[in-house]
Amino acid sequence: MEEKPKISVIVTVYNVAEYLGQCLDSIINQTEKDLEIICVNDGSTDNSPKILKEYEKKDSRIKIVTKKNGGLSSARNAGMEVARGEFITFIDSDDWVDERFCEKLYDSITKNNADISICAVHQFDNKLQQNDDSNPYYTLEFFDSSFDNRVFSHYDTKNFLCDVCVMAWNKMYRKSFIDSLGAKFPDGLIFEDGPFFFSIFFKTQRVTIVRDYLYYYRINRKNSIITKGDEKYFHIFKIVTLIYNSMKEQEYFDEIKYEFFRKKTEDILYRLKTIKPKLRVKFCEAIQHFDIFYNNPDFDFNYVDKEFPYLYDVITSIKKGGYKQFKHDQFVESWKYKTMEILYHEQNVYFIHSKKFHRTLRIKKRPKYYDIWYDKDKLFVVLFSKFRFEFDFVFSVLERRNNKRV
Repeated sequence: MEEKPKISVIVTVYNVAEYLGQCLDSIINQTEKDLEIICVNDGSTDNSPKILKEYEKKDSRIKIVTKKNGGLSSARNAGMEVARGEFITFIDSDDWVDERFCEKLYDSITKNNADISICAVHQFDNKLQQNDDSNPYYTLEFFDSSFDNRVFSHYDTKNFLCDVCVMAWNKMYRKSFIDSLGAKFPDGLIFEDGPFFFSIFFKTQRVTIVRDYLYYYRINRKNSIITKGDEKYFHIFKIVTLIYNSMKEQEYFDEIKYEFFRKKTEDILYRLKTIKPKLRVKFCEAIQHFDIFYNNPDFDFNYVDKEFPYLYDVITSIKKGGYKQFKHDQFVESWKYKTMEILYHEQNVYFIHSKKFHRTLRIKKRPKYYDIWYDKDKLFVVLFSKFRFEFDFVFSVLERRNNKRV
């Protein structure tokens, strides 16, 4: 009987010929050699299948699973079905890993008898060709030193639960634990990592972290699924609902629910801003009918207004006026920031002209020294000459139709 490998590395492949070699080289050259490398070709139409065949000849540990295109979730699930390792890990084929990736995560998960081990991540900006380590979500900075060299559970992370990195690929998992839960990625959906992660994170008491930067996550590349901005962006509503249902089962849900509201509202609004323009009206209509936001007794909108006024204003304006109102409010905000930026420039006189509203605002800066701030209604400029003036942004055009605050 063939001996089982320590680790099954699952690599999902779809039209990434440009990056696939770097990814596979980084896996083949791991310091931990007891691996099976499962490459799931999810219906690639470029040169990726040929590259996989070439690497299969080079290394007997590589096994190719070929399937019709079904998306990342279905490809990962297909990989898990054939995985034989005691532990499994996922690597996206446009990314790559440090040569100690498997060794370090394996040592951590076995020495601590854990079910999940998590490592820090370099974001590699493909346009700038350099690492960006500014996001604490990927660098594990939300985990203070008390999490080092021990096991912990989701209870220990409830104060920053919504900032725990949910990505599938910077982790190693005990396969028997995954199998016992029947955990799967939500088939047919993008943004799939969150539901999968929380379905297992909430079920274990044994998680560890590795501070080393062992995974390289490529961002800002062409043709990435996450940056296409197509109809699949509507999956975000199902994904948020799945995560909400998992979190609501936790006894401390009332302690974290508003942070969840903030985080997921920001996620959805980000998708609204980055989805293709022709889909934005429809996306706003989906927001209007998203009951988790608007018709949910779990959330007190008076509290939301107090703690997250910007988010409250945006989602209530969308509820009332859809995309048209959203565009209007974004225009107001952009003029606020443009005006402040102009006032901080060195030149003395600036002109702001709006073709749409046929208005020109002339700003004269004398004396040079002043202070600027704005509240919910007006921008204020205080000059050291003890002269003070104030004005409405772009006059009455920027006032809300219902005369509420801007």
